Amino acid sequence: MPQNSIQHGLSDVSRLGIGRYNHFLEMLLSGRPLEMLLNELVLLIQEKQPDCIASIMLLSDDGKRLLPGAAPNLPDFYVAAMNDLSIGEGVGSCGTAAATSRLVIVEDIQRHPYWQDYRELAAQANLRACWSQPIVGSKGTVLGVFGLYYREVRHPTGLDLLLIHEAARLAQASIEFRRAQNHRQLTETITQHLPLGLIITDSEFNIVEVNPAFSQITGYPAAEVLSRKPGFFSADSKSLQQYRDILDKLPSWRSWTTELLISRRNGERFNAELCFSVVRNEQNEIKRYVALISDISERKRSEETIQYQASYDLLTSLPNRNLFYERLNWTLEQGRRKQRAFSVLLMDLDYFKEINDTLGHDAGDELLVKVGTRLQQSMRPQDTIARLGGDEFGFIITGEHDQQALRELADKLLRNVSRSLTIRQMRDCRISSSIGISCYPGDGSTLEQLLKAAEQAVYAAKNAGRNGYAFFTPAMFEAAKTQALLHQEMHFAVSRNQLELHYQPIKRLSDNCIVQLEALIRWNHPERGLVRPDLFIPLAEKTGMIREIGQWVRQEALAMINRLQQQGLHVPIAVNVSTAEFYDHSLADKIIAQVEESGVSHGSLLVEITESLLIRNQQETRTFLQKLQQAGIRVALDDFGTGFSSLSYLAAFPADKLKIDRSFIHQMTANPRKQALVDTIITLGHSLNMSVIAEGVETEEEEALLRSKDCDNIQGYLLAKPLPEPDLLKFLQGYKAGTGRD
Repeated sequence: MPQNSIQHGLSDVSRLGIGRYNHFLEMLLSGRPLEMLLNELVLLIQEKQPDCIASIMLLSDDGKRLLPGAAPNLPDFYVAAMNDLSIGEGVGSCGTAAATSRLVIVEDIQRHPYWQDYRELAAQANLRACWSQPIVGSKGTVLGVFGLYYREVRHPTGLDLLLIHEAARLAQASIEFRRAQNHRQLTETITQHLPLGLIITDSEFNIVEVNPAFSQITGYPAAEVLSRKPGFFSADSKSLQQYRDILDKLPSWRSWTTELLISRRNGERFNAELCFSVVRNEQNEIKRYVALISDISERKRSEETIQYQASYDLLTSLPNRNLFYERLNWTLEQGRRKQRAFSVLLMDLDYFKEINDTLGHDAGDELLVKVGTRLQQSMRPQDTIARLGGDEFGFIITGEHDQQALRELADKLLRNVSRSLTIRQMRDCRISSSIGISCYPGDGSTLEQLLKAAEQAVYAAKNAGRNGYAFFTPAMFEAAKTQALLHQEMHFAVSRNQLELHYQPIKRLSDNCIVQLEALIRWNHPERGLVRPDLFIPLAEKTGMIREIGQWVRQEALAMINRLQQQGLHVPIAVNVSTAEFYDHSLADKIIAQVEESGVSHGSLLVEITESLLIRNQQETRTFLQKLQQAGIRVALDDFGTGFSSLSYLAAFPADKLKIDRSFIHQMTANPRKQALVDTIITLGHSLNMSVIAEGVETEEEEALLRSKDCDNIQGYLLAKPLPEPDLLKFLQGYKAGTGRD
């Protein structure tokens, strides 16, 4: 390691314990015995490395043995056993380090050959690793060994090596002090090696000595500072005089640490940590002021960075969830004390995951940055906007706000989000959002209550069609409570046979033959009656129960196919696959296995997937569809036209059937634009060799119009509602049941 790197590392290490460094230096300058110095040094290292046990062993006068120097935390029996230890290669870690003048790292005492004769002793002392650094004098001779013991197998890090190197250097200076005839000579030796800036003044606060590290840190050579008072390099010269007033009352053997802005010789300013102490004579008169100085600019920058990262979102630079909660708590406290109203808004971007999946996460990040900027520009300075995570943003709107003002703000936010923007290759990308609003104190008096209320309002906005906002109402709370109860009760729905399938017929327009059924799940709750799927299916998806329910639906549908065939009715049944269920990577194999176990022909079961599934995990979706088609299981694309997919997805993921979403059929006869869209979808499906099914057909006029546009099949209340099995059998007996091939 280059020398300048070591010096830089030592400066970093030394910052960990500047107070004890000061105490150690004070002991040295006061002429304390070597035993006390070594003991203090061991404590200094253990303070920096709390999980180590440090020791110093000194070389005997004849240079052949090691004697105890300082080991305050090693067991007495161990220290006694190691007394008078002969040096030599292979004699433990310390004996080898003293004999070879090199650092010896033993990661595992019980396995290393150097410790063959001392393993039992080390085990008794619960010592598992030992690193030994020779203490080499200024003339190159070994003075002793510095050892670091650990109670677990351990390998040193770079910081550990710098630490033991520093310890050995200070030990060297301390040992040579004892042998030096001149106290001044030792002081110079120590101050030259000290990795911290050192200032020594006389009793009048005039500088009498600085060390090289001081000149390196401040840029001032010693000749320019001697006889001057330290205030000349302080950005605030008055503060040092105040410090002197404090130091005059400071007892011996005590230190005082502060931070100060200091100017270098070139005018650059930096943050410094100063640790002061005083040296008094026997009459308790101050003879010297001593200060250690350390450049902590990097540490301050790191602290500021850590503080920023703890409070701000690194992607958008908006406040993050932590800071949002902190400000919301403060706003709540102000609201309670001063009876001030305020509002909380939560915003989710609609279909953000689809954009992430289609364009990539980098594009998603770029979208969040641009949306965050727009939202911030929409807010008043006194209000708070934060990114709470993912595509969720939070707002704290202070001051008196009636519903009309909040409506105008919500409309403004929705407009700004939905404006066209450019993301990567997409020049005209648009995204909508959903906003939930709660108000203090009417909707809640705690952080949790207000956030929960706003969250429930977001769900209401999404359920209402997205790209809108909703105020929290008590009815939402009741709905959320109902959902929570359903969540608990749903765990027993399958095991207690509370689920059942209803079947909606699909008619072929060319001959009015029933060619298919769609299986639709119902939950027959013993107390609530039939629970709508839109209430419990989202819960099943969130909790993961959708996999168990999906398995049950397919099993029941296959059993129904068998029962129909026994009555001479050969009508295929379609089952839906939830996007949440799709994340089971073995789903295709499970479906195929269920069909084979049922004994029905593979063409008797159809699988319906939603349009949004096409753009999630594209390779997995392609593999899923290929497996089903190879096994003869047909696939229908449900709810076409409601998602984000493009024509390229239809080409890449071919399906057998295309179902036009009911939103296009509703009031189609009176809306030429809807008619044009339906006509286009039918033509598109036929061009891709797909059979087209129109959902939600409720009037004879709609059926006639679809027949004129060559739509293949229809499904809806005009034909029949979803029917339980007994009603379905009566219906089919009055209708022609086809072969199932359409």
